[in-house]
Amino acid sequence: MRTCRVFPWIVVALVATIWACASGGGISGTSIVAGPISEFGSIFVNGIEFDTTDAVVTIEGDPAVVEDLRRGMYVFVRGKVNRSAGTGVADRVASDHILEGPIDAVNAGDGTFVVFSQLVITDASTVFEGATIDTLVAGDLVEVFGVRDADDAIRATRVDRKDEVEEFEVTGTVSALDEGAMTFQFGVLTVDYSGAEIDDPDAIGLANGGIVEAETEAAPQNDLLIATSLDIHSAEFEFEEGDGAEIRGVVTEIVSASEFVLNGIQRVLTNAQTRYENGDATDVVLNAEVDVEGELDLDGTLIAEEVEFQ
Repeated sequence: MRTCRVFPWIVVALVATIWACASGGGISGTSIVAGPISEFGSIFVNGIEFDTTDAVVTIEGDPAVVEDLRRGMYVFVRGKVNRSAGTGVADRVASDHILEGPIDAVNAGDGTFVVFSQLVITDASTVFEGATIDTLVAGDLVEVFGVRDADDAIRATRVDRKDEVEEFEVTGTVSALDEGAMTFQFGVLTVDYSGAEIDDPDAIGLANGGIVEAETEAAPQNDLLIATSLDIHSAEFEFEEGDGAEIRGVVTEIVSASEFVLNGIQRVLTNAQTRYENGDATDVVLNAEVDVEGELDLDGTLIAEEVEFQ
């Protein structure tokens, strides 16, 4: 009998979600599938149609219903998957935005814009709601879903223009932590947390490499954000060795010829049996967009059965 383990990676979608242990079974059994919602009629994620009839849904860690989900939202789905049939039954669906706030500048020609000194990259697959890249202007409020790339830019899967938001938020990986000055950085953005309320339910503490959501009441000035609160995200949820996983995202680190990191946090190992679609092993380079399918080992590493280049 396999033991329920802790999976040492997280993307924003899992932040306040408790994932229950379930029986394993590889990519055609209990699996975790992560990627943007491409269609509805249930929900389609990475080409798999999930029945969501009995699924527990959370958005921003809060209870939600399937009708609250939108195309382009980056989600994590846990459930039973029949990969050969391209179908699954979802137990849980979780989503969380990566950024919410006012646009600083737009470069429609490049398909990019900047929010909170964070470069947001869009492409033909990005879903826009309430605007397009050509109609966005500085000052517009946007909610952005997506993943970080090797340059710490945000690859947007969905951009939703808002008339108003409850608070400004940005989630990223902590670097240049200075506990004396009470600051850290998200890329070029410095976050001052000296007056922030810190929510750290798992007593993780601030540390370089940790995942943190910073909230503020005012847009940053001169690349300085004054945080009103910090949510320190746990990098853990339960899984069983041998559970399947299919994660879509961006290669953010090359560790060796047989190991890379996806979305800044998910460790992936390849081997002689790994299959490649639309490319080969030499195409695993920084910022390559891939869909990795395989099984989770004892420490949550994804052992790749297939790497498909998008």
